[in-house]
Amino acid sequence: MDDAPEFSYVAHSILMAFNVIARGRSYHPVAMPLDGSHINAYLELYEAPCELHIFVECVFALDNLFLDGVRERVSPL
Repeated sequence: MDDAPEFSYVAHSILMAFNVIARGRSYHPVAMPLDGSHINAYLELYEAPCELHIFVECVFALDNLFLDGVRERVSPL
């Protein structure tokens, strides 16, 4: 695969961090968005793989993508 993207440690770390952070998500009665406390809890245990403001923006962007996918699956046609 000549067009395969180069592996990015930072991108991989952010995706793995999102998976850990999202485990604290509430479901009342639907998937609720993550908030800063979820990210703070993660950062108490682990170091951010990049600048903090970039990390937080990436986690919230991934969460928005997740919530959009949930809404598409749940909403009637």
